[in-house]
Amino acid sequence: LTLVNNAIYSVERPVGRDLECWDLVEPATTILMEQNGVVIKTGESLWEWRGRISDIKDSNSCGEESSSDKGWKKGQKKLALSNKRSVTLSFRGILPPEPSSLSKQMESCKLSEESKPQVPLAKLLTIIVTTSPIRSNPSTELLERTFDTFQFAGSEFAYECTKVIVCDGCRVLEDDTGENTDSDEKKDDDPPKITRKYANVKQTLRNGIATVDQAKNYTELKKRLHKLCADSQGTQSTFSNTTVVELEERHGYGFALRHALYNCVETPYVCVIQHDRTFMRPTPIQEVVSTMESREEIKYVGVSMKSNLNYYDIFSSKYSRRACTELKTMIIRPEQLNISGNRYGPNGHSIANMVEPPSEKRRKLRDIARETYKASHQNIIYEEWVESMSSSGANQDGFHQLSLTPTLFWYDNTHIVRTEHYRDFIYNPVFKMVARGGFVEDKLSPIIKRSCERLGLKDGHAKFGCYLLDDHSGDVFTGHLDGGSYNTAGLHVKRNASERS
Repeated sequence: LTLVNNAIYSVERPVGRDLECWDLVEPATTILMEQNGVVIKTGESLWEWRGRISDIKDSNSCGEESSSDKGWKKGQKKLALSNKRSVTLSFRGILPPEPSSLSKQMESCKLSEESKPQVPLAKLLTIIVTTSPIRSNPSTELLERTFDTFQFAGSEFAYECTKVIVCDGCRVLEDDTGENTDSDEKKDDDPPKITRKYANVKQTLRNGIATVDQAKNYTELKKRLHKLCADSQGTQSTFSNTTVVELEERHGYGFALRHALYNCVETPYVCVIQHDRTFMRPTPIQEVVSTMESREEIKYVGVSMKSNLNYYDIFSSKYSRRACTELKTMIIRPEQLNISGNRYGPNGHSIANMVEPPSEKRRKLRDIARETYKASHQNIIYEEWVESMSSSGANQDGFHQLSLTPTLFWYDNTHIVRTEHYRDFIYNPVFKMVARGGFVEDKLSPIIKRSCERLGLKDGHAKFGCYLLDDHSGDVFTGHLDGGSYNTAGLHVKRNASERS
């Protein structure tokens, strides 16, 4: 804000989003500020952009003869001679309306919002499913089981939303003898070959390295997926509206997802699902998207799984009491997730329709997990909130409030994210928050933690805006089929038989 003289305001942007970055982008942005002018910084410019103000009033001018105007003209000429960009800003104030008219406008806005039709989920959300070579190839059973559980997220999610299956590339490992079992002729579309060996077959495939036979099985899997999706078009199948995208080279989960986001997504939100992650019971995906539509600070919503069901307790075991108290105030309970019909909660229909564990041992483990959740701080905080709402008379019968708990860990498990947040921020090449060949959570989660340590919990977390969904039933929304070991019992039997012989 300049009160006396005209001035030049120079703004210099750091090359990277780092508090310790002193390299600046050239050229600097120069703004002419007239007397009583003001510069308002918002958005990205608040991130450690350097700024300085220099006086450009003509010091040789004297008397009352418009010395300020001469200084202003001289300053404009000075900027014109230099190769710096200049921006002139003018501001206008808008007076608030009278109280009576303001209340009428608010009522009319409320009525217009209620009468506004809801945007179909298919126009808001794209589903991205990532897959890579596994030992059960060329069978499509794993993906079929995963897609079948999409019905738990709603019929619109399962049958109408656009779905993209991203098939990552792989590297082919040569035989132990060093001789290539492939044909002697090298084709243009053959994947590159390496000679590094891994003792663990599961870990080898996890790193995108396949044997010749495994690579052939993976190629056959992709052919079957193309046929399955083509045959499902126009039918009531979870594979309808599905496209298969094949990557020629090994990208890893993080960069395979990036390819899909840049080339296959046109909706404002994406739901990212790994090929072995399933829905275990009805999940409010539609309500989560509606919440993100109305709350810009929510950029990522992770669907709960076994390892993060009691996230508040995980957080409290690592950080101070003051940080836990602050995290407690950051929990969001939006109106869109106050759901009627007794659908969620410990006695809701969602639990009644949950997939039953396959064995008695797992059923006992599930019951133990439910009892553990009842005694957790995650649940105690919610019960205290319910009690406070009941005492104030704000609690409604037949409704159950779901919560969004802030998280400092970016879980690659099933999650919903704003597309622009992934494209423009998470995958911004300047910030280098995702490593090629790795998972998003491996490198991004430590960055979120350091951001909160430097800027404080609220400000550091706000840039990433990641939350976990919890309906306080004590059960998870998603499960894990373990694609690396899926359907390999027969392989173990064959191997043991050959060892005995």
